[in-house]
Amino acid sequence: MEWLIPIQTFQVDKVQLGTLIETSKPMMPLAYKDGENNFPSLSLIFPLFPIKSFDPATGRLVLSLAEYPAILTKMTTLQETLVSAVIQNHTHWFSQKETMRITDARAGFQSMIRGSELHLYCPVNSDIQQTVPFYSGGAWSKQGILKEKLEPGTRIRIAIRVQGISFHIHPSSGTWSGKYRIQHKILGILL
Repeated sequence: MEWLIPIQTFQVDKVQLGTLIETSKPMMPLAYKDGENNFPSLSLIFPLFPIKSFDPATGRLVLSLAEYPAILTKMTTLQETLVSAVIQNHTHWFSQKETMRITDARAGFQSMIRGSELHLYCPVNSDIQQTVPFYSGGAWSKQGILKEKLEPGTRIRIAIRVQGISFHIHPSSGTWSGKYRIQHKILGILL
């Protein structure tokens, strides 16, 4: 069972960085600690957001947060907190001698929040899209995500797991390229 934190009660200062997982695609996992409650991952559920766009070929889903300034602020603050953590810790994580300039850190970051939009990725591989619960028309879909229903203007409620910060390693040198993003997984969509 996945515990979801409603975005309305989510507090950025309760997010905790884990230990860097060193693989061919290194990732810094995130956890959430609220009092005595320890969540091993950061899973959030959002209210109904309008779809701004969806690309069924790439799975890029853009939701508008324009109607929800408090949520937009929380998500922007989370993003900025993670960028700051990379700036402060990258020399330790990747054994680099040079400190990273803030402009370089921002240039290498693939933002999840752009303006007033939340950018997510839906699985487009048919095997994976079947594993994402999708609620529409009073029932759960047996095929998972119904891409044809993700039309601009449609309001959806979405749950995601923010898995951590994912780092890109340069294939020839085996060193961090300076590029990174917030790794996430869609846990469910309600139409």
